Amino acid sequence: MKEHQPQLISSVDPYVYKTLKSIEGTMITVETTKGSLRGTLQTVMPDHIVVQINETPFFVRIQQIVWVFPN
Repeated sequence: MKEHQPQLISSVDPYVYKTLKSIEGTMITVETTKGSLRGTLQTVMPDHIVVQINETPFFVRIQQIVWVFPN
């Protein structure tokens, strides 16, 4: 009997990923389903971004992003 192992199923939007990569390193405002953040877009990964505010990194799932505005 084979054990059931968790599997990662993730939806990647290549257009959003590519657009975010093109503004990596710039100041952004990002609106999420929980509110907005304003800081430097440090890192873009297929499933999340890292926005640095002051010296604190905030990890935001791309699926939770409503819109992004480069400042």
